[in-house]
Amino acid sequence: MKSLKAIPDIRQADLPEKGRLRLRIAGVVQGVGFRPFLYRAAKKFKLTGVVRNRGAEVVLEVQGKDLKEFIRHVEGNAPPLSRIETLSWEKIPERKEKEFTILESEGKGKKDIMVPPDIALCAACRREMEDPGDRRYRYPFTNCTDCGPRFTLIEGLPYDRPKTTMKKFAMCPECRKEYTDPGDRRYHAQPVSCPNCGPELHLRIRGRIDRKEPLAKAIGLLKKGKVVAVKGIGGFHLACRANDPKALERLRRFKGRERKPFALMATLAMIREHCSISDAEKRLLQSPESPIVLLRARPGDRLLRLSAPGQNRIGFMLPYSPLHRLLVAGVGEPLVMTSANIADEPILFDDDAPELPRLCDAVLCHDRPILSFADDSLAVVFEKAPYFFRRSRGYVPLPIALPFSASKTVLALGGMLKTTFCLVDGQRAFVGPHIGDTESNPALAAERRAVRHFMKLFSLRPEVVVIDRHPAYPNRLLATEFPKATLVEVQHHQAHVASVLAENDEVGPAIGIALDGTGYGDDGTVWGGEFFVGGLAGMRRVGHLRPLFLPGGDAAAREPWRMALSLLLAGGDDRRARLLAARYGRKGAQVLEAVRERRGGVMTSSCGRLFDGAACLLGLGAVNSYEGELPALLQAEAERAKPAGKAYPYALARENGMLILDMLPAVAAMTADRGRRPEKARRFHETLADALLEAALLLGREGKTRTAALSGGVFQNILLLKMMTERLEKNGFRALCHRRLPANDGGVSLGQAALAAARARKEK
Repeated sequence: MKSLKAIPDIRQADLPEKGRLRLRIAGVVQGVGFRPFLYRAAKKFKLTGVVRNRGAEVVLEVQGKDLKEFIRHVEGNAPPLSRIETLSWEKIPERKEKEFTILESEGKGKKDIMVPPDIALCAACRREMEDPGDRRYRYPFTNCTDCGPRFTLIEGLPYDRPKTTMKKFAMCPECRKEYTDPGDRRYHAQPVSCPNCGPELHLRIRGRIDRKEPLAKAIGLLKKGKVVAVKGIGGFHLACRANDPKALERLRRFKGRERKPFALMATLAMIREHCSISDAEKRLLQSPESPIVLLRARPGDRLLRLSAPGQNRIGFMLPYSPLHRLLVAGVGEPLVMTSANIADEPILFDDDAPELPRLCDAVLCHDRPILSFADDSLAVVFEKAPYFFRRSRGYVPLPIALPFSASKTVLALGGMLKTTFCLVDGQRAFVGPHIGDTESNPALAAERRAVRHFMKLFSLRPEVVVIDRHPAYPNRLLATEFPKATLVEVQHHQAHVASVLAENDEVGPAIGIALDGTGYGDDGTVWGGEFFVGGLAGMRRVGHLRPLFLPGGDAAAREPWRMALSLLLAGGDDRRARLLAARYGRKGAQVLEAVRERRGGVMTSSCGRLFDGAACLLGLGAVNSYEGELPALLQAEAERAKPAGKAYPYALARENGMLILDMLPAVAAMTADRGRRPEKARRFHETLADALLEAALLLGREGKTRTAALSGGVFQNILLLKMMTERLEKNGFRALCHRRLPANDGGVSLGQAALAAARARKEK
């Protein structure tokens, strides 16, 4: 039997033109309309044969002419929810038969079955919704095998309707006919329904349920400036008119969200009025995954000022579900469509969540239960490809292939912020949905629930459980629920580097540059700007940013003026430090004294806190109302300037065997610079990129590697990432950055799992 992994080049394969072939296709090929697609393809090429699901595969026998063209067609036109991982084939004896037949599934194996993610409304369903003569005209739950909810409603495998949250909706005769017709695109589409038999909307206002024209009434409320909670695919959104300052103020008050940007939902034509869109950005917006895409706003745009104050990008997504489409069309303008949650906790998805009524004026709900939550994914286009800030709906639970096969099943629980978890089985890493910050009991409960569901879905039981080395991370408690598993601790920044290696199919060696806020270091200090050399089999810390005093610990992350004071005093600028402290009265004087005496705080090499302090010194603010606010403003300011040319000074030296990068000379030069703020912000970025390149060149020669892996939340800064990758590649490096997971802590769980799996494999 011959194999073509994901059919890389079918033209070079020695496939016969005619005869009979048996093909085995693995990947996301069940529950996505793959068998009816093969049925229609076989009819198109006038082939006979049979197809059935067998375990985790689709097994196909085809007979006739043009077999190469048939397989090319399968590769190029597979259903949008499917993903072919491997295709193997063998020539078998011909049979006498007159047609192509879909056979019943056989085998109960489910461990290797891949579960499809939730996918945006397809063009065919959209046309039905817009056709007044179609029975699904304006139906809010239209779907087929090519689109609609999957992961969020699947209770177990095999993927059949009785094992989904659609089990309580009995199909009407017309839907049943579509469901059982191999030639119909709704053949075995488990969520299939119509207005005669499917879910129904209702509106809740102050505990009262209204079932009479709930959609029209919700649209009316939105037009009046109200905030409406909308039950979507993977949870509730909070919606309001994006162009209404009072509505946004109301939403910010409900959510306790002072300045943090909101995601918006609009049609492509509406988006073009406010943002410039490249071809790559358009493709990502219109992709089946339909994430939120950060787009450059037009200068002075009103929606930018309202939804993302101080920024230069707006997060837009297209209405990806039928209900969203009807809402946007009904209001006729862009809507805020932000996750319904408390602070940074998981998105609310339970109809009876007690927090929901406190966040809105009304709730537009429906009676199709959501089993698994899935927040909207968030990405920016970098070098014509997605670069994730959050990976969830549309992508979860598709696995990421590891560069080796793990000998044990591994569960990694991630960090504390932007938490995800990861289950590893063989060469497949299943990274869970975005959970949020696991500092609260509801968030911990959400991670526990999601982990248990993945274990059930993929029939996995962890033999190794991985946690962050920080002793106070709350989700370490979840590890105690697996007493028979081996417990492994992994350092936070090593996990960052490992995550970018693993998703790029690399084991190392490489130079790892991990830049983020703060993480617990191996020496008990607070790290955040680290250099490593090594790979998944093991890596060692070889350098870092010069440690600076962090007054008040976590308080400095909320109040960057504290870090600005620390930077000024460390650089010997006592005069500016006293002037800055005076702005905050008695509190400022206390912090100034604490920095001088180095009490009430810790030393840290954090690059994130360096950005905090630099942004404050440039007058961009003194307080982070949300994580990373001032660094994001610093990036936006730098992007307003042209390339700076000459960088500020910095220092790179060896101390006690470590390579130390000192950015204090750059901070001093920046504060003394009399130029415009955008140019100063740009020069600060250029200086850090130059310094990191010089460090990489030194470490590359010593470590005998020309591969550099970039990870950590600071690399959400697309400007810095672009500067770094260009410099590295110009100097002969292969620059690895994240492509399938976020650079922030949303990618840490994969790195934890990869390191633990590599260690277990090595020990075996």
